[in-house]
Amino acid sequence: MSLAIRWRLTIWIALAFAITLGAVFFSVRIVVREILDDDVHEDLSRNFRELEGRVLIRGPNPEGLAELVNDFPFPVVILEPDGGAIAANGEADAESMQPSADELEAILADDKAFLSDAEISGDEFRVQSGAVSFGNETLILQVGRSTQAIEDVMQAINTILLGGGLLALLGVLGTAYFLARSALLPVEQMTKLAAEIEASDLTRRISARRKPSEIQKLADTFDAMLARLQAAFEQQRNFVMDVSHELRTPLTGLRGNIDVQLMRKELDAEERRQLELMSSEVQRLIRLTANLLYLAHAEADREIARLPIDLDDLCLEVVHQVSNVRKDVSLRFAHEEQIRTFGDRDLIKQLVLNLVDNAVKYSPEGGEVVVSLHRKDGLAELAVADSGSGIPADQAERIFERFYRVPNSQSRTVGGAGIGLAISRWIARVHGGDIRVESNDGQGSRFVATLPAEPDVEATSR
Repeated sequence: MSLAIRWRLTIWIALAFAITLGAVFFSVRIVVREILDDDVHEDLSRNFRELEGRVLIRGPNPEGLAELVNDFPFPVVILEPDGGAIAANGEADAESMQPSADELEAILADDKAFLSDAEISGDEFRVQSGAVSFGNETLILQVGRSTQAIEDVMQAINTILLGGGLLALLGVLGTAYFLARSALLPVEQMTKLAAEIEASDLTRRISARRKPSEIQKLADTFDAMLARLQAAFEQQRNFVMDVSHELRTPLTGLRGNIDVQLMRKELDAEERRQLELMSSEVQRLIRLTANLLYLAHAEADREIARLPIDLDDLCLEVVHQVSNVRKDVSLRFAHEEQIRTFGDRDLIKQLVLNLVDNAVKYSPEGGEVVVSLHRKDGLAELAVADSGSGIPADQAERIFERFYRVPNSQSRTVGGAGIGLAISRWIARVHGGDIRVESNDGQGSRFVATLPAEPDVEATSR
């Protein structure tokens, strides 16, 4: 799900501010840290030079060195070349300041100051080590300088910069959101109104007034589009209603004439087969015409009747009506419960007829269609299962869209307008129910329609 424009603007402004603030924050930390580190290194160098000068004057006498180190107020350790401690004052911790074997080798081999970190009495110290020579004899001198003050200063800087930065960032977020929302508020109002406009009611208009010129122009364009859509939808609905009404009468008459011809006993097998085929096709045309008429009623949002309907009798009627559509497909009513619902009988019959007819059409030769009726959780659950090729998972919801058909070879062979399932779902929902499909590609489909059921009197009394 993509973010709204106001949130995008807010986030981008805050992000730009945060990046700038972060760059300033790290720059300040780096500069302050370098200044403080330079100060520590200067103190270490000065103290090391002082110690080195006094050691050179005193000489390598251990007793004299032990007395000498106590004159310094900072950690001092004097080591033998192998790392053994000769002298250390009370400020020092010879064990913590002890260099490793590799460090000792580097100190003796290089006539440069060697810096390391150590922890003395719980505080952080920077230690400078170096070698001093007395002819053939060499000693290693170490001086320390506390860096705890640096850590305290850096911690204070972090607190000040982070705390102030977060407060500033929150202020920028609030300001950016307010500005973005104020700028986009007219667009939101137009979007809300446009979302409330449905295909069944295209009479509403946005009619934006006293808005910025860009918004006004957009609203006027949208209103003009709605007017054109309204005219087009009304023409389409009127056309569908007129055509459906005009077709129903001749189709019903044609079917009646064919049924009369089928009653003639002198018909041979081929003539009877042709007439039965014609009757089946006329029935299909009648169902298609009824679907188109119901489609027009759905768009007009017409009120439906609320009369008692025995669903078990209605399902038996549909099964009997469709049983002759395909002789090579078995159609049976597997589970039947006596359930009553309330609604428009013609509409609910069309729902069941669409589901059963659809299942029969898409079943292979020798396949089976099973209709069942159950009561479940206060609902009537009508299921129609077939043994067809199934429906891909990504098409399971799209098949209920108007005029949509699954793009496969079987759909092209079977034919149809792609409105039967859409009409069935509308009928179920206008009666307070719904339709779902349970299917796996290649394993058949099971369509389940649910409708509110009248309470079971016997079950209630028990």
